[in-house]
Amino acid sequence: MKRRLLLATLPFALAACGFHLKGAQQANHVHSIHLELPSGNDELADAIRATLRQQDIAESAEAAVRVTISDIDHQRVRTTTGSTGDTQEIELFDSFRATISENGETRGSQTFTARSNVLYRSNAYLGSRAEEAEAHQQLARDNAGKLIRYLNATIR
Repeated sequence: MKRRLLLATLPFALAACGFHLKGAQQANHVHSIHLELPSGNDELADAIRATLRQQDIAESAEAAVRVTISDIDHQRVRTTTGSTGDTQEIELFDSFRATISENGETRGSQTFTARSNVLYRSNAYLGSRAEEAEAHQQLARDNAGKLIRYLNATIR
């Protein structure tokens, strides 16, 4: 009986030990990148650069790893309207394509998309516009985080 109990708990103990040793730290395989962004996308550029700083990844023109951002898209779709017409729900989709290359060789290309909803009320239009702007900033931060995780998975 004791032997069966020991054998049954052994896989859980080994798995728990492995997860504990790994920890919550994200291992960065990349220490510097060259970031190419089309002009006029300051919100996305700021979010990506802030995420790079958080992860201690430097931005350098001489870096071996190059991240090229393209196909930036912001969609705004009205999904519902209230029964009296005084409220609208707007769905926001922000996306971009990132191509990662190392020493001139393309390592991967991925499209990143994030989605959010904003509720507009006819009596609070300015507050709703500010809420939409904040939603776009949050979507940019979410997509920037996805990009860094993809970058670390692609460059080993």
